[in-house]
Amino acid sequence: MKGILLISHGKLAEGMKDTLELFSGRIEQFDALSLSAGQEIFDFRKKLSQKIDSLDKGEGVVIFCDLAFGTPANIAAKMLTNDEYKSRIQIITGMNLPIILEYSQLRSKDVDFNEMISVGKDGIINLNERLNI
Repeated sequence: MKGILLISHGKLAEGMKDTLELFSGRIEQFDALSLSAGQEIFDFRKKLSQKIDSLDKGEGVVIFCDLAFGTPANIAAKMLTNDEYKSRIQIITGMNLPIILEYSQLRSKDVDFNEMISVGKDGIINLNERLNI
């Protein structure tokens, strides 16, 4: 089973983790890491490495980031240039609750990440329009 790590600016990752556990209960190999205002980049990268190492039980870690090309995602992406992490991490940006909930239920090696991303996209709707209000 792959680990799941949520990373974000501010406390979004912790909030997503808390919300997901409200739906699913405690989830194995699941954690969150947030970049705080004023936090040193080196410190965040070190904590990111530690979280990946603790979550990876041999099958890797899927990292969900709040924002493509934001600092947390960029730091994670830079790890893809390191042979130690390149084969161990999969990075998905634009995390939302539907995509994390979907992945936490699947968690197999054979996940089609493009299909999973569609679940996240499909969770974004104009509810007024959908309800004809």
